[in-house]
Amino acid sequence: MDDSAISLIRTVVTMLYVLVMAVAFRWLLPGLTPSLKRLATLFFVAQAVVVGVALTHEPTSSFEFWLWHLDREWNIQATLASLQLASIGFVALLIALLLRGQGVWQRLYFAALALLFLFLAYDEYAVLHEFVFNWKYYYFIVGGLVVALTLAIASLSARNTWKWHGLFVVGLATSALGGLVVETNCGNPIFRPINLCVNHFLVEEPLEFLGMWLAVVALLNQLVYLSPGARLRRALYVFPVCWLLMLAVSPAIHPIERYADDVRAADVRFASGMRLHGYRLGKSKDSVQLFLSPNRWDFSGSSLLKQGYSVRLLDQVTGDSVVGRDKIAVRHYFLLAPGYEPVYRQWVNINRPATAPVNRAFWIVLTLWQVEGDAYPFHQIVASDHETLSDTEVILGELVVPAEASSAPPPVEPLAIFDNGFILADAEWPDRVQAGAILSINFTWRSNVEGSEDHAQFLHLRHAESGEWRVFDQMPLGPRLPTRLWYAGLSDSESWQVSLPADLSPGPYSVSTGLYRSRDRERVPAQSVDGSVFLDGRVPLGSLVVE
Repeated sequence: MDDSAISLIRTVVTMLYVLVMAVAFRWLLPGLTPSLKRLATLFFVAQAVVVGVALTHEPTSSFEFWLWHLDREWNIQATLASLQLASIGFVALLIALLLRGQGVWQRLYFAALALLFLFLAYDEYAVLHEFVFNWKYYYFIVGGLVVALTLAIASLSARNTWKWHGLFVVGLATSALGGLVVETNCGNPIFRPINLCVNHFLVEEPLEFLGMWLAVVALLNQLVYLSPGARLRRALYVFPVCWLLMLAVSPAIHPIERYADDVRAADVRFASGMRLHGYRLGKSKDSVQLFLSPNRWDFSGSSLLKQGYSVRLLDQVTGDSVVGRDKIAVRHYFLLAPGYEPVYRQWVNINRPATAPVNRAFWIVLTLWQVEGDAYPFHQIVASDHETLSDTEVILGELVVPAEASSAPPPVEPLAIFDNGFILADAEWPDRVQAGAILSINFTWRSNVEGSEDHAQFLHLRHAESGEWRVFDQMPLGPRLPTRLWYAGLSDSESWQVSLPADLSPGPYSVSTGLYRSRDRERVPAQSVDGSVFLDGRVPLGSLVVE
């Protein structure tokens, strides 16, 4: 916007505020009690300061730009607008209560007015209307209905209240002129010199502020006729504080540092400017909550428009997808990351299908994409502190679909109990095998604990006469279920197919097994059911004859 346009807007808005102030302090405020007059004056001064700073302040950072901008959400102007709307609702509620014993229609009207404006106050802050298609159409209808009801109630009320009903209608009309008419007709030639289609909010927001302030004054004057006691007048000052506290603890905005420990930090950056700050998995890992930001300059969340994301479960062995969920990003709730970077919360339910294979490890994979007509190009990953599957896929976590627990007792006593809570329940293999053939040996494992790290299982064959050793290692249940994903109540088997060397010496071999940690190859101590400790963590299983 050029300097002449902004100067013209400043002049028009300043003259508007001076005019309203002159009219108000001459004809609208004198009838109020001193405490109510102070309240109305505080609202007027607060909005004049907010509008004045927005029109004159030159921001030095993205945070200041967002904090004072008239067309941004959840900042100072949005908070004040919400507070003013809520105060209209609260005053209307007090009028409805004080009308006890008078006309029932008047009481119903003010009670409905209170509910409507309290909802509008929260909507001003939570931006619920952004998710309603053609919301301006509904606002026109509701506004017209309120005006019609106000005029009808005025005809049933005392003559000395007529001018305040009229002022209330003028306030609604002024607000509608700013919020709906100006923006809708921004291309009108009369507004062309100030480029209103680009800068409509500079006129729109002041008109909305002034319109709602006139509505507050109108209701305060009606409240005076009902002779509110000192306690109710004090409540008018307490209510704004309570409303601000309610907004502060509402789920609409929270600093990221205040979130629970189950939010897992992440730093995944995409070429589009999008960034993943963290994520949270549901208790049963059937839902994912994402913390995304478009870039540090976008506090309105407009960069999230036409952005989407997909969360898929991929089998870690085959790479097959068992379920995928696609969603369009929303900019409903946001929080502030360190450095005042806006972060928007997204969530998606995974809804694993009943046919998903049990006791298999799945990756939870995230991809971001853009809506471009009928195409959905993926966002390229340029930096990530999490493992990636490709330049567009990042692994958020992993999960396992557990098998249903069996109520039947174990058929036999376990062969070994390991110190980490894993149990070798059984092992089966043939008595004799040919050198160079495949030795099929089946292990059955149980777990009394949740796994936390990877382990490998060793299988040792030792020639009874020569002392020759043959060693074979693999995961206890194979790559389909690493021990880090074992869960309490697990019971499963894995058949090893061991390729024996063709030059394996014939004769009897002793067979033993055990576990070791993958990270340091340290063996896990084990003992028998009667408490006897197995030397060197090696569990003797029996013998095998190689022919």
